[in-house]
Amino acid sequence: MSSSSSKLIILDRDGVINEDRDDYVKSSEEWIPLPGSLEAIALLNQAGYQIAVATNQSGLARGYFNINDLHAMHSKMDKLLKPLGGHIDSVFFCPHTDANACDCRKPLPGMMKEIALRYKKKSERYSFIGGSHCWRLFARPPSRNRSWCKPPFGVDWQR
Repeated sequence: MSSSSSKLIILDRDGVINEDRDDYVKSSEEWIPLPGSLEAIALLNQAGYQIAVATNQSGLARGYFNINDLHAMHSKMDKLLKPLGGHIDSVFFCPHTDANACDCRKPLPGMMKEIALRYKKKSERYSFIGGSHCWRLFARPPSRNRSWCKPPFGVDWQR
């Protein structure tokens, strides 16, 4: 579904949907959903939202895992969402490191442009939920966008 009239929320993956790791999530066994994240996605789907995932996956370029491992992680996510009545409409990922100087690595605009093109959306027509400060940059121009960020991995929410 890529209708410009439907509602779209773009989610970061690691630290928003699943547990983040300082040594990278490298396999479907290491991909562990955060409590309540899959239920929240299912509720958003049931409320008429499309869900796109936007994630930097430099572990591919670093050789920590391969594309089949990444697909297995996303298949696990889909499998766990299905009985809850949820689904992910699309996953966009950057496989590069900062050294590759690509345009698709968040917070640069390439991935966002690709998502906007796929969903035929103007930048003010979707919301973002991200796991790090880079989402504030990724969500620009701020216009009517809404972006939510949680503290980076390892930061205590209660402080």
